[in-house]
Amino acid sequence: MTKPFPSEPLRYPVPQKGHAVYGSDLMVDLLAELGAEYVFINPGSSFRGLHDSLVNYHGNAGPEIVLVTHEMIAVAMAHGYWKATGKPAVCILHNLVGLMSGSMAIFNAFCDQAPILILGGSGPADPRQRRFIDWAHSANTQSDLVRPFVKWTDEPATLEASLDAILRARRITLTAPQGPAYLSLDAGHQEQEAGEIARPDAGLPRYQAPAPIHPDPEAIAKLADLMLASRKPLVIGGRFGLDAEITGPLVELIELTGAGYMDDRAIVCVPTGHPQNISGDRGFRSDADLVVCFDVQDLTAATGGYGSQRSGIMGAGAGVEGATIVDISLNDYFGNSWTRFGGPIPPLDLQITADSKLALQALLKALKARAGSADAEPIAERRAALKTRKEALDAKRRAVLEKRWDETPIALERVTHEVHAALTGKPWSLVVRNHRTWAEGYWQFGGAGEYLGGDGGGGVGYGPGAAAGAALGLKGSGRLPVAMLGDGDFMMTPGAVWSACHHGAPLLMILLNNTSWGNDELHQREIATHRGRSSQTAHIGQTTRDPEVDLLKVASGFGAATFGPVSDPAELAGILAQAIARVEAGEVAVVEVITALE
Repeated sequence: MTKPFPSEPLRYPVPQKGHAVYGSDLMVDLLAELGAEYVFINPGSSFRGLHDSLVNYHGNAGPEIVLVTHEMIAVAMAHGYWKATGKPAVCILHNLVGLMSGSMAIFNAFCDQAPILILGGSGPADPRQRRFIDWAHSANTQSDLVRPFVKWTDEPATLEASLDAILRARRITLTAPQGPAYLSLDAGHQEQEAGEIARPDAGLPRYQAPAPIHPDPEAIAKLADLMLASRKPLVIGGRFGLDAEITGPLVELIELTGAGYMDDRAIVCVPTGHPQNISGDRGFRSDADLVVCFDVQDLTAATGGYGSQRSGIMGAGAGVEGATIVDISLNDYFGNSWTRFGGPIPPLDLQITADSKLALQALLKALKARAGSADAEPIAERRAALKTRKEALDAKRRAVLEKRWDETPIALERVTHEVHAALTGKPWSLVVRNHRTWAEGYWQFGGAGEYLGGDGGGGVGYGPGAAAGAALGLKGSGRLPVAMLGDGDFMMTPGAVWSACHHGAPLLMILLNNTSWGNDELHQREIATHRGRSSQTAHIGQTTRDPEVDLLKVASGFGAATFGPVSDPAELAGILAQAIARVEAGEVAVVEVITALE
């Protein structure tokens, strides 16, 4: 097909670079000094000054504009980019309407403690400078829309204040516990002449985040004694699993104490195959007499204090009873009274408020100073018992996989196993996975940093944008980004595929299509059964059938290479191999797999 529009370059000569003329020139210089490589945007006239400075003053490089089709994608791409790289993540949202469109993704970033810098075009505040639409799209305090679920906001009243606010926001976002900040940058300040205003020096100490918080030595000593005295200790690893350096000391801890280990619900910290990693074994959790949680978001969930996945009944789950519970985190410094994110007050016996990585290092030092020959035998016995338990858990999983191997729709266990097997021998990064359709134990992780964690706040539509942002961050790294998405998640924000294709960010996207808002359909089944009513009606208002959505046509329309739909499990391995070859050639490949609901 002949394209009606020619390809256009993304960069042009910039004769004025380094000689700021307008306020937005200074702002862009500051973003560049902070290390921002990309700025994720959906177009809007309220930041036309910033746009002009990015492309005509700074040459659309360092930072480069990444165009998206919806503001939720802009925020999610920044979110995923930061998780993949740890580098500054910046997005710009247009006035009130863009901020409202992106607000759910901002909530996800807030819950996930992602230090995204969100800039919003606003105003102009001066009524004399407003067009008719500016009156509708301006607010007295634009940031009120998102203030409850960002870490900090500002509505700077001058150009100088705007520059200071950018630096202050960056410092605040990076101070633990981290989180997003929103700045409303007045269009008038962007477009005013810079004059004699000087750009602040972003390298000054005053603009840097403070050092991490060290643990209380007495609390660490108490915990070391508890771990050595425990008959059945359990360690749960949380958010700090984004840091690849966590695996070594965490493995050393569980081996030194003979503790069982479990990952929190949306992270990986310890190798799947480690004989003490019993993630998914709820029975062990119930029997533990000591539970030590590192950087865990919701301790009630981690310790099994809720009911089923869909029941909110406290105490109805396979939780710990009578166990000593220890929390090592900065959870008490996070959040506000607007949201109850993180659950109820957990039944803690010891709280260590500190950077979890520093606390882990201090705990190892304390344990090594205490452990003696008398501890060796019980620790060895615990490790042997855990190894046996792990072997039984793995055997059970293999039996389930064998039983469901040829099922159609394709079993989630087989899909997970096949995708991982197809990546054998290749460096990869699992950038997104769907929590509700994830089969635990069938993907062999080597440790922390290999999976980038969940969406944070449970807002559907995170996956495509986060995957595209992570893929952009991993571009040129040699690692193959993989995203396993639900069909509902994909349908929310499919335009992210175009952004990945446009910017040449290789990505393997697996669409697990059960043609249902599966979690909610299962909710309806459960409540109908509880009420003694028919569960056969649970699909009404929950499924996307009659007609079924052609997901691959959507993905293809945005520029991806597409494969499937795969309904025969015997064809899965071959199709995955074809798709991976396209990703290795630099493309975005989307594979649709018809999967079971559970």
